Formats: sequence, C-alpha cells, structure tokens
Amino acid sequence: MLTLKKKVILLVAAVVFCAFGISWGLLYGVVRDGIVRQSGLELSRQTALLSVSLSKEGVSGFLKDLARWEGILRGRVTLVDARGAVLADTERDPTAMDNHLSRPEVKEALSGGEGTALRYSTTTNMHYLYFARRVSLDGERTAVIRSAYPLEHLSAAFAETRNRFLLYLLVAVALIIAFGAGLVRLFFRPLDRVVESAGKIAQGEEVRFPLMAEPELQRLSSALDGMSAQLRGTMEELRSEREDLSRIVTALPVGVVLLDDGRRVRYMNRVAARLLAVRGDVPPGTPVERMLPSGEMYGLILSALEGGEESRVFDLPELDGRCLGIASRKTATGVLFVITDLTEERRIEQSRRDFVADAGHEFQTPLTAIRAAAEYLLEAPEEETAEQRKKFLSSIIAQQERMSRLVDDLLLLSRMESEPPLRDAEEADLSLLLAAVADQCRSHPFASLIAIETDVPPRAPAVVRTGDLSRALSNLVENSLKYVREKFGASEGGRVSLILREDGSFWSIMVADNGPGISPETAPVLFERFRRGDASRSRGEWGKGGYGLGLAIAKRILVRSGGDLFFRPSETGALFEARVPRK
Repeated sequence: MLTLKKKVILLVAAVVFCAFGISWGLLYGVVRDGIVRQSGLELSRQTALLSVSLSKEGVSGFLKDLARWEGILRGRVTLVDARGAVLADTERDPTAMDNHLSRPEVKEALSGGEGTALRYSTTTNMHYLYFARRVSLDGERTAVIRSAYPLEHLSAAFAETRNRFLLYLLVAVALIIAFGAGLVRLFFRPLDRVVESAGKIAQGEEVRFPLMAEPELQRLSSALDGMSAQLRGTMEELRSEREDLSRIVTALPVGVVLLDDGRRVRYMNRVAARLLAVRGDVPPGTPVERMLPSGEMYGLILSALEGGEESRVFDLPELDGRCLGIASRKTATGVLFVITDLTEERRIEQSRRDFVADAGHEFQTPLTAIRAAAEYLLEAPEEETAEQRKKFLSSIIAQQERMSRLVDDLLLLSRMESEPPLRDAEEADLSLLLAAVADQCRSHPFASLIAIETDVPPRAPAVVRTGDLSRALSNLVENSLKYVREKFGASEGGRVSLILREDGSFWSIMVADNGPGISPETAPVLFERFRRGDASRSRGEWGKGGYGLGLAIAKRILVRSGGDLFFRPSETGALFEARVPRK
C-alpha cells in the first residue's frame, strides 16, 4: 500500500511526465508535417519528369530506362494502367502485384489528375509517401505514373528526437524524485512522530502525542490525546462487558453458535461443541460446514442468512440418537444459533406414547375375556354345576394375573427407555451370572424334562446392570423352554444351551434350543413389542398367555448396556446371540 509520501512524489512525477508528453506530441506534429511537406514537393517534381519521359519515349522506352530512373530518384516508381493493373515497378514483379485501382493515390490521380497519400505498403511492408500523376499513352490510353518515397528520413528524425527527449525525461525525473523525497521527508517528519505515538498506543502503551511547533499540528496532537484517553476508557468498558457476556454464554445450559456472513464460526460455547460432537477447540474463522452433523442444518443457515427466523428439530441417529432443537436468527454481522438438547424430552415423550398405545391394545384381550366370563356367570342357569362356575372364576383370576404381568413388563420397558443408559452399572462375572440364570430356570414348570446346559469360561468380567441382564437372559431361556416343551411335550429330548465366548471387545452369549425354530420371514420383527413370531411359536398350549414382550425387553436391556441382541439362523431350532461389552 502506498504511503502519503510516495503518493506526493508520484503525483509530481506524473505532472512532469504529462508535461513532457504534451511537448512530445507537439514536436511530433511539427517534425512530421515538415518532412512530409518537403518530401511531397520533391515527389511532385520527380513525377513530372517521369510523365514527360513516358510521353516522349513511350512505354517500351520508359521500361528500358526504369532502372536508371530508380537510381536517379532514389525512390520507388510504379506504372499502372487505367484498370489498375501494374505495368512496371522498380522493386517488385508486376505480375505478382495486386490490382492498384483501389489505392487512394491512384484513384485520386485518375479522377483529378494528381493524387498523394501517406500510408503503409502491404507489398513492401514499409511506410511510403506516394505521389501519382495521370498521363496519356500514345494519345489514346490513360495510365498513372506513381513515385513513392520511403519515410526513412522521417523515422530517423523521430528516433533522434525521441532519444533526446527520453534522456532529458530520465534526468528530470531523477532530479525531481530526489528533491521531492527530501522535501516530503522534511514536511512529514512531525506526522511521523504522531504516527509513531499512535502505534505505541495501539500496542497498549500509555503515551502522549508529541507537542508540535506548528499551530495546525499542535491542535491535531491535542485532539488525538483527548481521543486516546476516551478510547482507553471505552476499551476497558468493552473488555469488561465482553468478559461478563462470555461467562454468561459459557454457563448457559444451551448451545450458542455465532457465525459471520461468510458462514465462518465467530464464537461457540462448550455446550454447542458437545451437542454437535465437535472434537477439539474450534478457532474463530473455522467454516461451519466442517462441524455440521446433518446436511439439513445447512439449509437452516442459508434461510437465516436470507433474513428469516426459523426453528427446527433434528433427529441425529449417527450421534447416539440425539435429538436437537435449533433456532436460527439473522444478526447484524451473521447468524446466531441456539441449540437445545431435546433427546431426553423426546425419549420420555415417545416412551409415554408407546406405553399408552401398547397397553391400551393389549389390555383389550384379557378385559374382554374377564367380561365374557363375568357375563356368563351373571346369566348362567341355576343348574350350572359348581365345577363349571369354578372354571370361569379361575379364568378371571388367570386373566387378572396376566394383566398384572403385562403391567410389570410395560413399566419395565418405560423405565428403561426413560432412564439414561448404564445407570447403576457394576462390575460382574458373566460366568457366575449365566450359571445363576440356568439354576433359576431349571425350576421353571416347563423345564422338568428339558436339559439346560452351560458352557462358560472360568471368569468373564464385565460392567453391567446385573439385575437387568439377568432378566434379559431369563427371558431368552424361558422363551426357549416354552417352545421346546411345545415340540417335545411330555417326552424327553429337549435341550437349551447357554454358551459364553470372548469375541474381541465383547462377550458373546449364545442361547440355543432344539425347538420348532423360527422362520426367516418372522425374524425381522422378533424384537418388536407385542410381536409373537409365526404360528409355530405363538400362543399354543404351552406358550399360552404370552404377550410378545420378553424378547423386546431383552433387546432393550442389551442395547442400553452397550451391546445388542441378534437372531442367528440355525438348523436345529432357535439361536439367539447376546453381545455384552467387556468394559
């Protein structure tokens, strides 16, 4: 960037260049006109001699003396007929030359007797001054004799004048720059002292502007001193307000992101970085596109930059199912984002809706059975036996017990979906836990003729919620017991196996049975609420009373512990794999 000193020096130099340029233009015109005028008179005389010679000697005689005329005149001579065809030329072969009827000097000579032109020759690639004269050949034909003079003298004069002018110009510019630089330094020395003081103030030093001898500069120095004092006070206030605002924004329970007009980050608090899963610090100037976990958020930015205010809710399954509410607003310098974590609120609301919908649907069946039994007892004939009445009363009690189990299962599902994952987790030995589950299930009513086997390592440490994991594994084993008993009935041969193996960073727990198995079409919906699989594993004689919540509960327990539950294809029955993190 040019300083004021350099601008002044360049301005003086530009004035000098302009003055010399105007002088050069005037000199160019005078020299050019003089040389052209002198050359034109000489060509006029030469052309008159050529026309006389051509009239007396004829074309053939003229052509014989053409070389002699070229040496005498020291110029170019051309003979053109009335149709523009070149009959003779001292420098080129006439047969290879273009038609000259369109040449301005030839046209002027044919129409007015004489013609002149100063132009560039495309034939010889030189500038010429042309003079043409109309002549009569043999008293019948008309032709044009043209002489041309190369402007070498004019070019030489121009070159000499230009060289002298450039030499004078360089000397003058050097003297002016040297003199002007010294003069400008002298004039600007007081301002340099003011600039030096301003630079120290900009760096945070407390200095005063120097006193000047010149009245104008003295007033400037005093005004700058007053402005400096006011600026220091204002900066202190701004610094204090900025620190207060930063502390307030940092302590907010919501995320705050401020962008400039170029969609670069100006400020981001820690809550926003956590909600957007940004790793490391975010320096000012970072493009916001690097931090957006969802492409739809970019549309919110563009809408805000156009002046709109908008709020949206974003579901981000790639961020552990996080749900964020983002409100955007256009500011004077960019866009302001306020980010609210709605994950917990969404989870609780979804849990409430699912609970109400599922419970209302599943309560309908036992309530209908209770109502039917009660209506029958109310309207039963007197001859109904006590044994028959007892059967209906037992049905009412059984349906009530099923409703109680349903309520317990639904409450457990609701609790798991509303509580944070891994709450109350503790270190446990999965080998001991599987052995305890197997012992507990051996006392199940359906397990009397079924072998429950375990294959576990000596020790399998993991951090889990022991009660919930036991419930999940018990559901899997009891589910297998029901359907193995359904297949074998009162016969022996049924088997349920629990196998524990280490698999990388997980423990793999296999629950296998030799029951009727599960069809591939049913497998995708096994872990949904109130889904009981296909007909072969639904409410039969031994599975009577199930609501399809056991596998759903087991799935959610394992997912919330950092693992998962899978159905694996098997040729001998059903096979489930529960994966539990080792840490």
